[in-house]
Amino acid sequence: MSMIRMIPFLKRFFLYLTILFILWLPIGGRYFAASVVIVDLQNFFLFYLPLNFLPFVALVLATALQRKRTIKILLIGFLLTITFNLLIVYLQLFFFAYQDQLLYIYAIGRIAFPFLLWITFTYDSFIVPLQKTSDKI
Repeated sequence: MSMIRMIPFLKRFFLYLTILFILWLPIGGRYFAASVVIVDLQNFFLFYLPLNFLPFVALVLATALQRKRTIKILLIGFLLTITFNLLIVYLQLFFFAYQDQLLYIYAIGRIAFPFLLWITFTYDSFIVPLQKTSDKI
């Protein structure tokens, strides 16, 4: 993927991300006013999970993939995102002495996890062509 094709991808990504967050804002926006959000099932699915999953969805939708592959990646990514979030909550509850450190891991993971998932699932269709293009230069 050359730099010329990267710009349209970034435009599509930011467009999808903006649309998804605007659609989510009426549901999850009320959580931003609270300084602490208790982790229960409703808050987990309405606040914590979308903060990780929506950027992943925007990345996948912005990548030119076959529809069947896109749906498969989104379903697997959704399950992995749930697992990641539940694991951090579980670790914070059972390793209370390390709760601050786990919160930092979660904060970093909240940002990095969607991108790492996307790179993992689209490596062959996105990263490999980028490397081949740079080898020709």
